[in-house]
Amino acid sequence: MRVLWICMLIAGGLLLGIALIALQPTSPIGPVLASAPLSDPVVPVITAERFLRPGAGMFPGVLGVHPVSGEVWVCRNGGWMTFRGAELRSIQPGSCDIGFHAQTPRWFRAEGRSVVIMSGTTPVGQVTLPYTVTGIVLHLRTQLLYVTMQSVPYPPISTHLAVITGTTVLTIASTPSAGPLAPHPESGDVYVGVNSYGPNPEVWILSGTKRVGTFTMTGMLHWIEYHPYSRLTYVSSRDELKVLNGRTVLVSLPVTETFDFAPDPDSERAYLTHLSPDWITVLSRTEVIARVPFPHGYNPIAVIPRTGEIVAGAFFSQQIHVFSRDLTLLNVISMPVRPRQIFPHEDGWVYVAGWGDSLGGSLPSDLLVLSRTVPVAEYPNGFGLGSLARSPDGRLYALDLFTGRFDVLSGTEVVTSTAFSPWSYPVLLPRERRLEADPGTGWAYVALPGSTWLWIWQGDGWITRSLPSGLSVLRADPHHGVIFGGKDSYVDEIYAITGTEIFSLPIEGGLAGPVRDLAVDPAHGYLYVGGIGQVAVLSLTTPLTASPWLTTVSGMYPLRALAAHPGTGRAYVGSGLGPTGTLWILSGSTPVISIGVEGVPVALATDPGGPWVYVALSGTQRVAVLSGTDRVATVTLPFEPLRIWVSPRSGLAYVAGETQVAVLRGPQVWTQLTTGIYPRDMVFDPERGIAVLSHEGDNRLVWIEERALTRRLWLPLILRGR
Repeated sequence: MRVLWICMLIAGGLLLGIALIALQPTSPIGPVLASAPLSDPVVPVITAERFLRPGAGMFPGVLGVHPVSGEVWVCRNGGWMTFRGAELRSIQPGSCDIGFHAQTPRWFRAEGRSVVIMSGTTPVGQVTLPYTVTGIVLHLRTQLLYVTMQSVPYPPISTHLAVITGTTVLTIASTPSAGPLAPHPESGDVYVGVNSYGPNPEVWILSGTKRVGTFTMTGMLHWIEYHPYSRLTYVSSRDELKVLNGRTVLVSLPVTETFDFAPDPDSERAYLTHLSPDWITVLSRTEVIARVPFPHGYNPIAVIPRTGEIVAGAFFSQQIHVFSRDLTLLNVISMPVRPRQIFPHEDGWVYVAGWGDSLGGSLPSDLLVLSRTVPVAEYPNGFGLGSLARSPDGRLYALDLFTGRFDVLSGTEVVTSTAFSPWSYPVLLPRERRLEADPGTGWAYVALPGSTWLWIWQGDGWITRSLPSGLSVLRADPHHGVIFGGKDSYVDEIYAITGTEIFSLPIEGGLAGPVRDLAVDPAHGYLYVGGIGQVAVLSLTTPLTASPWLTTVSGMYPLRALAAHPGTGRAYVGSGLGPTGTLWILSGSTPVISIGVEGVPVALATDPGGPWVYVALSGTQRVAVLSGTDRVATVTLPFEPLRIWVSPRSGLAYVAGETQVAVLRGPQVWTQLTTGIYPRDMVFDPERGIAVLSHEGDNRLVWIEERALTRRLWLPLILRGR
């Protein structure tokens, strides 16, 4: 039996090593992972996810129909969605600069200066280019990939064009102010707008990599569209409309200020909306055959296949008008936002994407799905999920400060959902932490933007307390049993909240507000208050209401991040505008050192059980790792770091970008996770080894288990050996 037990231990060690290797990502894209030491093999694993009110996302737009799955792909800021009919099937994080392969499951997506070739969900190749990719168009006949690129970060205008076959770059051409790019599906030619924003733009006709034709337009170039029935190509600028048959210009029509073009796939008709004339123009090949009264604006339009019904969006009145083929008005549908794009599917489904409203907000969004002329589904917003907090009994609080909702979850299930009233959409999403939970009572505290009321959730309903000033940030202090609140205006005091009572802690001389963040050093009793460019330091005493202000440290403009290490008591402050910044280290009221860093330190986090301090350096794709005042290492990531949290149980640091999370242990990259769109906040359950991550871009919650492989693999083997 002893021999068997020893053999089992050896086998267990081999299994453990294999498991650690297997859990590392196999994608060729990403950092080289550090091998976890066998003494502490904790590996974070995504175990569950759910969406709170999934919707269209920020700035939705229909990409097209996937040629293999038949699903409709809809782009959104930070990712894309897939639909089958009116059903939302999935929400995916990543770039939506995408092209489809017509006959295979392959598709193409942009990643910075690269085009990644995908087969299903697996990367199978990559093409590296000299400039940032802005668009991808696959010519279905020639199978050549045309990729527009941007050589300078501003203005956001495409400057170059690459032609790719497979993974080989055939050529890279200078295409100043490249605009519309449209393939001719039969000839193999491609039309490319050049100098599109000038008074006399050109249209280049490419055959493969060669330019075989050029013609000039009058006024800024608007669009280039191919008509699948008449096989004509229409090119619109501000002052004219040219009609081409292949490479030959047939006619130039005095049809001006067009905005959108809708070909009828079953006839020679085409419909055009306008920026200034109040009508829809109806064309038959090269002739204007009718004009239908319609309000001017940035109006999208489309034709439903087979039935020939026309769906037009009235931008300013936020309506959808449906006409029959004979131009009779059939239906008018109101939208909560301005319609921006209309996409008809051959099965009769119509997708209407929009954002922005008449009140001036640019963020509200909606995706309306019609079955021909009748609305059957609607997906509003679907973003804005922000701060999280955890009650002592394990319940999760989640705050959505775009739609104004508060959710309580038990496990992964929503048990309570309430709406704040009155409510209006914010112009920008709040960045500060406006939700906290009292670790003793479990009550939740919410500071709404622009409000002087503090909302307190007691488990079965809200109570409110009036404040002299609104709050911009909340921060719990379990050691002293209070919630600290920072003012959203001039900062001459800090609020200490316990239960339903609110106390004031004065700050001598005040700070320029609002408060950007708060940090507590429980071991030495310091409270650090970060304003726009200063940090005030208070000494926390008993009673707390007698806590005196000690000093204010200036010169930190603009303050970006603030954190305190609970072991050393030092405060770390990040500031700067870029391309470089400054990291300040304070010990109580005493400035210790200031360190110049490349990039801007936009996020800070400290390891409560170890020496590490992590600094996200925006603009560099790097994280600086400190121990005390020493910079130990700089870790390079495949994305820009935006936020950092450290697990109090494992000491793992979670560094989030726009769609990915790198997991660090000191200077080592442990693993990398793809979670959702724009990670926003993370809370931990140390007893169960669970972390929950919220995502601002798609209202997604992700549960991550910190699995200790020693316990899961070794213990069963030892027990069986006995």
